[in-house]
Amino acid sequence: MGIKSKRVVFTFDDRSLRTLKQMTEEGQYGSLADTVRESLQITRALHLQARKGFTEVRVRNPSTGREREVVIPRLAVIAGGEG
Repeated sequence: MGIKSKRVVFTFDDRSLRTLKQMTEEGQYGSLADTVRESLQITRALHLQARKGFTEVRVRNPSTGREREVVIPRLAVIAGGEG
């Protein structure tokens, strides 16, 4: 059983399209669609964690050990809190 594909058309304003193209280049994705697909997978994973109450995202630089918090307001909304 293969994976079904469905064509979807998005309309981007100039700024959003530039951002998508930049993300595609920086992430070395094969296409704009690959960038969108992975972005959806990341967003889905974050939503699933938010439903379990996890709303803080931290990133760590392994070279220095320094950490920073990435603020994603939507996670609090999904978790049932305020956004």
